[in-house]
Amino acid sequence: MNPTSFNENEALQLIEQMINRAQQKMHDNGMYWLLWGVLVFVSALTDYVLLTQFTYEKHALVWAILMPLGGLISFLMGWKDSQKKKLEAKTYVDELMGYVVTAFTISLLIICLIMPMTGTNWKSFFPVIMVVYALVTYISGGILQVKPLRMGSFVNWICAIVAFFFQYDIQLLLLATAVLGGFIIPGILQNKAYRAAHV
Repeated sequence: MNPTSFNENEALQLIEQMINRAQQKMHDNGMYWLLWGVLVFVSALTDYVLLTQFTYEKHALVWAILMPLGGLISFLMGWKDSQKKKLEAKTYVDELMGYVVTAFTISLLIICLIMPMTGTNWKSFFPVIMVVYALVTYISGGILQVKPLRMGSFVNWICAIVAFFFQYDIQLLLLATAVLGGFIIPGILQNKAYRAAHV
């Protein structure tokens, strides 16, 4: 066997192993996709119902309750996962995903914390959030070779484009649709696919 082709084959096998390992981690952490997808989905629909059906003045309060709760649950889940994985070797794909998650978190915090301080037109808030969701799902789906995530990113982009032309109440429905297609369904499909492949 040609040494060059042998090395290329070894390299391809190594890359495949790293992707499989990252996909394993995504399965382990698939609860994060589902957790945040469900929390945003429930928050958006609750906000919509309180606003349109009950005309409740503090309709957006649901976000202030569920988002910090999600942050706390994510922190506890992350701490528990980190204790289990301390002895595991870190791969290049792990590092890439770490950068993606960090960039996503910082971008989301800037939008959610700084945007309200500037008096920016709130009509752009949810569409911009959906664009960020689309970026993280597209890049993550590409790195991990998870097609449902990549497809979910297009759901977010489409919902974001449409949302720019509508008011807050309709944007809430579009946001619920975006996380359903971009986080919840891909998370469930990936979980099922992983289980089927590892029976």
